[in-house]
Amino acid sequence: MMRSTFTTLMLLCCSLFSASAADFFGTWNLNTAKSKAEGIQLPKQQTVIYSKTATGFDYKATGTAPTGEAISATFTYVKDGEEIKTTGFPNWDALIVKKGMDIKTTIQLKRKGEVIGTVTRVLQPGGMVMTLSAKLTLPDGKKASYNYVYDRK
Repeated sequence: MMRSTFTTLMLLCCSLFSASAADFFGTWNLNTAKSKAEGIQLPKQQTVIYSKTATGFDYKATGTAPTGEAISATFTYVKDGEEIKTTGFPNWDALIVKKGMDIKTTIQLKRKGEVIGTVTRVLQPGGMVMTLSAKLTLPDGKKASYNYVYDRK
């Protein structure tokens, strides 16, 4: 009886741990038909690649901005709570990631040292759809929000 209870508890703990780990690595395409934005324009096209590193992941976005200019944005996540400098994002220059390797991740957006918004990244059940929902203040002081839907390639 004791061994059976112990085994059940171990299996439960293992399944709970594995449920929080996310396999979001790979290539994602923005589904512009399912994505929405207010106060900010959607990219015409965007591809995001998450690549594993020894301690976290690299993020790289490419595509076409609403203005027709090329998108090229990157950052490297190492561990939760550290400020990460970003390149290529027009509305922020740094971010802080919490639960970066989980199914649900929260990200604080920063510009010139000030928090200007948050993003929640969620890997949907089945692992083929990922959403990024954000609320932020733009450099001109106006509020914006978006819900980007990405399909796994």
